[in-house]
Amino acid sequence: MFCLSLLSLLLSAIVNASPIARSIGHRGGIILSLSLTFVALVAGVTVWYEVVIGDCGVYFDYLGTWFSVGTMNIVWEAYYDIFSAHMLLTVTVVSFAVHCFAVVYMKSDPHLNLFLGYLSAFTFFMVVLISGSNMLLMFVGFEGIGVCSYLLIGYWSHRLAASKSALKAIVVNRISDGLLLWSIIWLWWYTGSLEYDLILLNDSNNITNLLGITILLGCAAKSVQIVLHVWLADSMEGPTPVSALIHAATLVTAGVYVMVRLSIFDNTLVLIVGSLTAIMGGIFGLFQNDLKRVIAFSTCSQLGYMMASIGLGELGVEASMSHLMSHASFKAGLFLAAGVVITSAGGYQHIGRYGGLSGSHCTLFGYLTLLLCGLSLMGLPETSGFYSKETIINISYVYFHPFADYAHTLLLLAALVTCTYTVKLFIQAFCYDFSGLDFNISPASKPMSLLLAVAFSVLLLDIVAKVWVGTSLLSGILFFVPWLVKTLPAGLIIAGILTATSAVTSQSFSIIRFNATRWGFDQLFARTFVVAIMDWGRITWTAGDKGLFAVNNQKVRF
Repeated sequence: MFCLSLLSLLLSAIVNASPIARSIGHRGGIILSLSLTFVALVAGVTVWYEVVIGDCGVYFDYLGTWFSVGTMNIVWEAYYDIFSAHMLLTVTVVSFAVHCFAVVYMKSDPHLNLFLGYLSAFTFFMVVLISGSNMLLMFVGFEGIGVCSYLLIGYWSHRLAASKSALKAIVVNRISDGLLLWSIIWLWWYTGSLEYDLILLNDSNNITNLLGITILLGCAAKSVQIVLHVWLADSMEGPTPVSALIHAATLVTAGVYVMVRLSIFDNTLVLIVGSLTAIMGGIFGLFQNDLKRVIAFSTCSQLGYMMASIGLGELGVEASMSHLMSHASFKAGLFLAAGVVITSAGGYQHIGRYGGLSGSHCTLFGYLTLLLCGLSLMGLPETSGFYSKETIINISYVYFHPFADYAHTLLLLAALVTCTYTVKLFIQAFCYDFSGLDFNISPASKPMSLLLAVAFSVLLLDIVAKVWVGTSLLSGILFFVPWLVKTLPAGLIIAGILTATSAVTSQSFSIIRFNATRWGFDQLFARTFVVAIMDWGRITWTAGDKGLFAVNNQKVRF
């Protein structure tokens, strides 16, 4: 059972992405992919029950020794503790829902089997990452999800924007992967082991701050922290199921998961980076007009919450994991519901062209899913998002750290901005018509597919179940937090609603232009690093490939 999630996802990836798919056709590929993903889901639920409820951590060797160097022996071994069991449950639930949605969303694609194979491979490598008992196995999954994200973001390769976005994503992620690999080598040098438990048992005073910084940078690009977030918005060029899987439970959560595993370094930089990312992502989302990009930057902001929480000590690490789990469910629901809205609107993603939408246009179930997941994102009391986010904000208030008070203020501002752009999205899309265009969206002519109902139902049930994750002992120990401080996040919802009504008709074009260009981070990279690398490449091509090496390879005739 502990190996069944890996085997079923690997089998689905191999069959659908190989020539075997031609013999079974689209229908056979769909049945096989959904069946094996459901098997992985059942296995994930079983593992979670045995490890978390039964309090039984598990080690098991499934491929034996990988290689041995001196005293270091790397074994293909899985390790399930409370963190990996929670992550396995989250990944398999979201993946099953996304697979169901992808079958409907991509039904007219001639290469549907290949797309489902990529999705299964993506999930498989994420399971490898979270189940590996040592840093090298984690790195195998880390690299695997990077390659799969490149294939999925650039799946529509006939679109130049999709190809460029995929290339941008893999280049930025390769930088972080290189830093993480360097960190793994030095962790072995300092601790003599790559096992998580042995690394954590080592005296952290023997590990330099530089190593802690490189681990943070290695995880920052995957989890779209400030400065290394530039690939995030462009990844929306991929199909909507890809966006849902990347932003909910796989690629962007990988960096947070690794930081949770290795939360043994100086907390100051982690706290600063996380809190700045939270407010940055919220501001960028407020000034976006593309539906998927608004949701994407909300992911960036929530990942900032998770990273900042890791910098708040042992309780913060647990709160970060709790928010990761609850966020995965409602963020996947937001993307899937957004995909239904985009499809119903004829493929348009600009919010300004959605005015007057209703449940009759994008199916009532899809509309309610978007509404409920949006309320969870805002942190409405008694939703899963409220409990997990409130815990992080409260811990930042009581944590003794020189930067904790500033982080608390930034996280509160980020919560206000989150409420603002979420309400703004609904006002523009469903309440008023701001487009001024003669563009009529016809109501949905067909009833919603059963698979869409299954996908939305799985995610909504998961959102309800995640309420108990946030209301655990971790929240209960914060009774000594002042009442006004604890209720402030709920009050920010009202402030966000009032702010959104004025933000929709804002005339501050200079502020809008500055924030809509995402503070010029893309231009900064394009005019510095990209230009320099292109110049160096042209020089080496002219002097090397075309010059020196070409002359040496020519045949001399007498």
